[in-house]
Amino acid sequence: MKTTALTITLAATLVLAGCATAPTDKTDTPPPAAATPAAARIAPPVSIPPASARKVVLAMTGPKHVVEARDWADFKREWRETFADHAREAGIAFSFADSEPQRGSEDGTLLQVTVADYRMVGIGSRIMFGMMTGNAFIDARIRYASLRDGTPFGEQQYNTSSSAGGGVFSKVTPQQVNQIAGNVFLDLKAARQQ
Repeated sequence: MKTTALTITLAATLVLAGCATAPTDKTDTPPPAAATPAAARIAPPVSIPPASARKVVLAMTGPKHVVEARDWADFKREWRETFADHAREAGIAFSFADSEPQRGSEDGTLLQVTVADYRMVGIGSRIMFGMMTGNAFIDARIRYASLRDGTPFGEQQYNTSSSAGGGVFSKVTPQQVNQIAGNVFLDLKAARQQ
């Protein structure tokens, strides 16, 4: 009997948490900056030479408090898997490097991601606990450079954030990384079509 009552209470809480607010695109950025849509670009698209748009290597780093966070490995895995999916869809060779790769004789683009700060919130946590999970956010800069000689192509700053008030519909870490990857691969696809 107690199990049934607990199940009903939990189900009611989830329904109310999901219905309490309508989904919105309103975002809050963790650093003091103007509110922008999730994965909003601060700079114009990066111009990538067509030859460098055939292969992508992703490397991630950050300050000590970021790379020593207990969920850093999970956060990197989210990026690796999401970027691999986008690369596969775009027909672009992809690899993930634990550190910046050596320059070589191969054309391609190095995406050096420097994560200044983040808060990881998964879809399951958002569904189970709604706004109590808090906001997911990513503050990262992506530097685009030639794999062959390190020539910089440009960089992008990404500041994403969810709003816990959005309940179960609020964008969480996987969705935010997916939006960032989508923006990156738009630039790469545009370069391949030149």
